[in-house]
Amino acid sequence: MNELPKRIIVAVLGIPLLLFIIYKGGVYLFGLILVINTAGQWELYTAAENKDTKPQKYLGILFGLLLLGAVQFGIPAWLAAVFFSLIIIIFAAEMFRNTGSAVLSTGTTLLGIFYPAGFLASLLFLRNNVIDMLPAAEHADAYFLIAVFISIWICDTFAYFFGKAFGKHSLFKRVSPNKTIEGAAAGVLGALLVFFLLRIFNILLISWEFVVICGLLSGIIGQLGDLVESWFKRDAGVKDSSKLLPGHGGMLDRFDSLIFVSPAYLVLYLLWV
Repeated sequence: MNELPKRIIVAVLGIPLLLFIIYKGGVYLFGLILVINTAGQWELYTAAENKDTKPQKYLGILFGLLLLGAVQFGIPAWLAAVFFSLIIIIFAAEMFRNTGSAVLSTGTTLLGIFYPAGFLASLLFLRNNVIDMLPAAEHADAYFLIAVFISIWICDTFAYFFGKAFGKHSLFKRVSPNKTIEGAAAGVLGALLVFFLLRIFNILLISWEFVVICGLLSGIIGQLGDLVESWFKRDAGVKDSSKLLPGHGGMLDRFDSLIFVSPAYLVLYLLWV
């Protein structure tokens, strides 16, 4: 079976499940984020090993999981103590490991805690608190996060097909040679279209100003996240972050835009509320 049928099958099965989980939120979303994060951190650390770095995979992933748990359930004093203890342990352990590249190995370990763990923590926070910046309406928080996901998916779809059909000018050849300016512009328009349609049909009761801001965030920052992940893979000399999802690559390949958009929406939340 070639790649396209695999991509379609995974999308048909995965997208409804993902939408349901985002709608339900709570422990359902928390569980999904834990899976995405664990796989994503492992993929990042594994790719980094191609650069002769030796990240502390297990400590990094443990810290990432604790960070996500803290966002979901709060940060008691004991957990804050664990955080700072782990930071000390990561630095101390690197000295005793003597891998030959202490700065690179320690830096890569910490990178995996910020990306993807820290970015995904933003998504958890938003799902639990985004209602604060939305007009009062039943399930407004769930619909908004679903809209963010759909806008990213439509952005990717528009960018791919319009770029393939009409793309003439490279967007960032050094990082991703196949992406074009025309495709990127179509992707932004696609993200805007999602929020416009949801507002027109009163599914999202948000201001038109908010519609434009959200469409631009999903369209621009989402594609930036895709480029950053491509940049990491190109630097590490790998085609896909892993083979976990047939036809889609790894967790970072599939959720790179969503991961990167999440802290951007967190910034919007902090400025808006």
